[in-house]
Amino acid sequence: MKTKVVPTIKLYDYLIAPIQIELDDATVEKLQMQLLNEINEKNIRGVVLDVSMVDVIDSYISFVLSETAGMAKAMGCHTVICGIQPQVALTLAQMGVKLKDIFTASSLEDAMDILNRLD
Repeated sequence: MKTKVVPTIKLYDYLIAPIQIELDDATVEKLQMQLLNEINEKNIRGVVLDVSMVDVIDSYISFVLSETAGMAKAMGCHTVICGIQPQVALTLAQMGVKLKDIFTASSLEDAMDILNRLD
């Protein structure tokens, strides 16, 4: 198996991806492929992207994360992003970024609650 960009945790039919590295364009694209492959290989129904350790999410990274959620949705999988830092939320709002096909939650616990309600 290829080296993972982000270590993931499979919990029931869910995949938790605690992102604890800085995301740049190349890294987020590798993460996208990793997540899509794991969704397919592990029969995942929900993904949680925990970005509580991420200080910067620019417009391209937010686009790729939204695109990933759209692709996951096409594969029958919901995506929740949790832990967005206040400064990241402010930047995304100021740039007018819309996160499509992706649910948001303040914490990992809230993200899991969302996925449980969607099933």
